[in-house]
Amino acid sequence: MARFCELGITTDIIIGKGIEITELFDKRILIEKTSIRPTKDPGKGGSPFCMQMQVCLAKFGENNEYEKDELGNAIGERRSCFTGSTVLISAIEHAEKTMNHDQLYPIDTTIVKSGKCFKFT
Repeated sequence: MARFCELGITTDIIIGKGIEITELFDKRILIEKTSIRPTKDPGKGGSPFCMQMQVCLAKFGENNEYEKDELGNAIGERRSCFTGSTVLISAIEHAEKTMNHDQLYPIDTTIVKSGKCFKFT
């Protein structure tokens, strides 16, 4: 009988305890993965889409780059965040169309609130 781990199947799931997007404002983070899907609840903004992000509250060294473990992964706490922000969703979609997926992630960014909108800096 085969063991699942021997099948070579990997999943590309987003991990981490949920965090409100407002808790990420003005903090330097790494976006490691995103998933954009039709929303089940349009909410205040009425966006038809919802984006889930896996973020890493990374440690940044003196050289202003994030610290990595022996496998090359960022050192820090992983959290999961949902947003219906059309500005953030369209920015990620544009970045994914512009760059190769493997070269895009992780994205070093800060999320800021500008008026009623959120944006990456």
